Amino acid sequence: MILRLDKDNYDLWLTYSWSANNHGLCGHTYEVIDYYLFLKDYMRVGILLCEDIDWPMFRASIVGKYIITEEELVQLEKDTLFVNRPNLIHANNILFTDGGAKSLEGKHILAHKIFHFACGDKELQDNDKDNVFILQDKRIYRDCKNAIDYKKRINFNRLKKPTKSARCNLLYGTKNCRNIPDQMYFDLLEKYDGDFLCLTNKENRPEGRLEGLSERFEFPEMPVPDLFEKFDRYIYTPVPRKFDCSPRMISECKFFDKEVVYYNIDYWDEDKGLYWRKWDIDNDFESIFLQEGDPILEILGEHIGL
Repeated sequence: MILRLDKDNYDLWLTYSWSANNHGLCGHTYEVIDYYLFLKDYMRVGILLCEDIDWPMFRASIVGKYIITEEELVQLEKDTLFVNRPNLIHANNILFTDGGAKSLEGKHILAHKIFHFACGDKELQDNDKDNVFILQDKRIYRDCKNAIDYKKRINFNRLKKPTKSARCNLLYGTKNCRNIPDQMYFDLLEKYDGDFLCLTNKENRPEGRLEGLSERFEFPEMPVPDLFEKFDRYIYTPVPRKFDCSPRMISECKFFDKEVVYYNIDYWDEDKGLYWRKWDIDNDFESIFLQEGDPILEILGEHIGL
């Protein structure tokens, strides 16, 4: 499929990579929303979503999580394009929030300027193209062509704060890179008191597979409305690849005053993404707030001529 994005009415398109696998609603979805709500006051910005997601699902994820007016929501719908996995894209400028170099192999992105937020795919640092720019935290990634020192921020000022908090443990075990092994569910059950709210894809839920799994575990459909009202402790579990580029959940837990425990994390020296995001949370929290004066404005201004 060939997709020609509107060049006349949009300065920049925000998206994340797509492949046969499906991210679902994930941190990259919220990064797109974060930066759209911030950048729309400075430039003409659109959203491109290329996986199994539609407007009702996208809208629900926005209104449940963000402070947004009805007028803004109407405009956001106009500015969002849903296209199922195109192979070729024509655009003026485009920004990928997930740095998905591998996922984009075999696809053709024809654009004046292409920006990537560096993420889990470290092959992104093999960039050899003049019009591709890699926005990356220099503490985490090796230097590369057109690298720009920048760490991803969160639009905290737009997030709805929970009005209550339930006594419950949160687990985040999505399929792509955070899958929780079967035995770990039993280990967590033994180690921690209280019930467990488990965010997983349908296909990797242990329900019906593990005999004796306690009724203390709940596997809700996602997105979960008012998620941060439903738990008071987040149990961060190991990432099998031992790299978590800029963990969003631990950042939001800090903002919403939720406890975070790090379960069996013995690879801090190896996972620079997790290490430096936790360091920023503990020592320089405001540095990850997406707010007025953010360097992204100067970066985009310099390269796309705003």
